[in-house]
Amino acid sequence: MSTTCPNGHMSKTADYCDECGARLTNIPVPAAASPEPSSDDASDAPHPTAPSLPSEPCPDCAAPRVGSDKFCEGCGYDFATGESAAPRTPAHSTSGTAGSWEALVEADRKYFERVAVEEVDFPSHCPSRKFMLDQPEINIGRRSPSRGIAPEIDLSGAPQDPAISHLHAILLRQDDYSYSLVDPGSINGTTLNDDPAPIAPNTPMPLTDGDRIHIGAWTTVTIRRGEV
Repeated sequence: MSTTCPNGHMSKTADYCDECGARLTNIPVPAAASPEPSSDDASDAPHPTAPSLPSEPCPDCAAPRVGSDKFCEGCGYDFATGESAAPRTPAHSTSGTAGSWEALVEADRKYFERVAVEEVDFPSHCPSRKFMLDQPEINIGRRSPSRGIAPEIDLSGAPQDPAISHLHAILLRQDDYSYSLVDPGSINGTTLNDDPAPIAPNTPMPLTDGDRIHIGAWTTVTIRRGEV
């Protein structure tokens, strides 16, 4: 409702003129009715449009959302559910991929001095050996044709650690291609890293990059992630 001030101004406020500041007499002035548009120029009259709002950016690729589209045109992001179109990487995938693990076998003097097996000497020369871990089950031990034992990690060559059983330990591949360690009941047991206590027989122990498996009198098998 508008009010006419003493100076003839139309004011939207009822106490003082919002143009010149003069005190008003609170006399309402009815607004003039807008003329009806004729049928001839109705089609030419501009139609009111809603103010344009900034497009919603995609949380994944920052591309602007087109209208009310459900999916992002840039990456396929689902605005309705909040799910990315790209497949999610399983949490365990960082543990390794097929064929990317290896076992390094070495003569370990520190381990030899700790266990001090009687009547066994530390080898004067024992080159390290590397075995690729690329099978679901890998046996560690010493070959025995008479018993039909042919381990994938065969430690029967010279110099030979006599305290290693023919089937001393087993590596089992997990869903993420890492391995777990199992001692099937070796005579002298199997220890892991710096723990002097042997692992429990027939109980899988998960392994990570750099874990050291100690078997026999002086043999250490280091599990590590190889080059992919």
